[in-house]
Amino acid sequence: MKSDSVIYYLEQANKSLFNDFDKAILGLKKCDELVKDFDDPKLKAEVILKWAIAYYVKGDYYKSLKDFLKAEKIYRSIDDYEGVGKCLNGLGLIQQGMDRHDIAIEYFRQAIEYYNQSENKYAAAPAVINIGISKLKLGHLEEAKTILDSALIISKAANRKDIEHLTMNHLGDLAYQKEDIPSAINYFDNVLNDKTSPNNWEKSFAYFGLAQSYFYRGNLAKAEKNALEALNFAEINDSFYELEKITGILFNIYEQKGESNKALQYSKQHNIYGDSLYNQKRLRSIDLLNLESKEEDNRRLRLERMEKDRELSRNKLIIAILLGVGVVLKVILFFRIKTYRQKEKFRKTVEEKNELIVQKNKLITERNKELANLNKSKDRLFSILSHDLKSPIGSIQKLLELIKIGEFSEKEQAELLDEMLKQVSATSTMLQNLLQWANSQLEGSKMHLEEVVLPKRVREIMEAHYLVAKSKDIQIKHDIPASLSAIVVDKGHLSIILHNLVSNAIKFTHQHKEIKIHYKEDEEFVYFKIKDGGEGISEERIAQIQNFNTQLMSELGTNMETGTGIGLLLVKQFLQLNKATLDIKSYTEEGSEFIIRFIKKTD
Repeated sequence: MKSDSVIYYLEQANKSLFNDFDKAILGLKKCDELVKDFDDPKLKAEVILKWAIAYYVKGDYYKSLKDFLKAEKIYRSIDDYEGVGKCLNGLGLIQQGMDRHDIAIEYFRQAIEYYNQSENKYAAAPAVINIGISKLKLGHLEEAKTILDSALIISKAANRKDIEHLTMNHLGDLAYQKEDIPSAINYFDNVLNDKTSPNNWEKSFAYFGLAQSYFYRGNLAKAEKNALEALNFAEINDSFYELEKITGILFNIYEQKGESNKALQYSKQHNIYGDSLYNQKRLRSIDLLNLESKEEDNRRLRLERMEKDRELSRNKLIIAILLGVGVVLKVILFFRIKTYRQKEKFRKTVEEKNELIVQKNKLITERNKELANLNKSKDRLFSILSHDLKSPIGSIQKLLELIKIGEFSEKEQAELLDEMLKQVSATSTMLQNLLQWANSQLEGSKMHLEEVVLPKRVREIMEAHYLVAKSKDIQIKHDIPASLSAIVVDKGHLSIILHNLVSNAIKFTHQHKEIKIHYKEDEEFVYFKIKDGGEGISEERIAQIQNFNTQLMSELGTNMETGTGIGLLLVKQFLQLNKATLDIKSYTEEGSEFIIRFIKKTD
């Protein structure tokens, strides 16, 4: 039968989606040919749904959205609740792919409601794990752990190995983020050693997780082996996102091993994939307005349909009760219900028109605000890039000029090139962070408060300023306590705050002196303290720094370094946004100390 052929090709496409994408597309095209004249709405919906999933895997979210909505409409028309749940879960995945996790979670919860109305008691497993993944991306680690543990139990009970592998991989990623490396390795090994072989996507994810876990432990041999395995499967999948991550850790591994040629090779690949991902994000942002418009229309239709379904259920109940009363009451109630429906229909029509007018006015107002914020973000972006990149790039330029005029021997040049490679790598990381923050600002995103381990971030910032400090023979002493609570802050803002404080400390520290960085915490806050080796700051200057709200005139550094004055302004603005505070202490002829108080993560 023709229906059996369609089902066969659908099953083949489903098996190939994450292992051989081109083969899956051929199977779906065959389904289109067979199902064209077949009078089975459920089967047609299944084919459309599989196309929606294929477009999602390929990253074409707009086409995926249209097919999910088309399939949802058919499933609703035949009261197939599990099918509706699959479509809502797919819409959530699109939002998740756009990093709109709060909206994605709403879709996943709606999907669970429909899944629970179906006959399959384990149908909700995909939506449950997707909520856990979004919670993980939002930085809600403990809540994500609870949800993912629940999803693992459901997937095992349903014998859904694909969901089980996906869940264990993300539990491994969560353990790695919490720096529980033994647990992370155990989860990834369980995926790879399962009797049922995982698909290529999950293999790539698990091998990458092992690579970064062993790199964290300093086991470069195992890190290299697993990273190369991950790269092999990522190349099969042609996933720029996975390739960008894997080439990044391969660069770090070979840099640590001192294999400069391989490090340079993977550094170039990492930058190429990073540029491709950046371009993809920009293209997705262009389609965002189309997505929002399409979503808004269908959200309204979906709510109307749900309201009609509820109203129909209520009316059926009323009619059932009225049947038990008498014929007279039936006639009376019939006319009353008819009148009520007419009034209700008229009232709803008026309300819908008024609501539409209000929504349009609100949309216009929001778009005007977004344009104003976009201009402000653009100006801030140029200020930050020029300020934070000037110091490390300037130090590299000076060293290159000295090498060019022959100030160093070949041996000294080789040592300097190693130092410069570290500086370029750190500066590249700093630039990536700045561009990610700038991109979020230009797209109008809100702040993303996350849990951050402060000493780890400080070490990365110190590496970006290594050469500048070395050129002045300045030592930076970083005193890390045995245990320190995480803080709650926007990562992009934190990077800019730390870059400016470390840069200023180097600028105002005399040659051969030292900079001290240490921490403390109390019940509510974590304190970051950085003390330079300069002359100290006058009370008048401290008052100026604490009270200014516009660009402040910059002072010359100990080596006559200049500045723009934008740095401390940015620090104050971002501290205020993150509910952090700045305190300054001065010690005559011994330096000055900047103390930042961050909000501590609460249990």
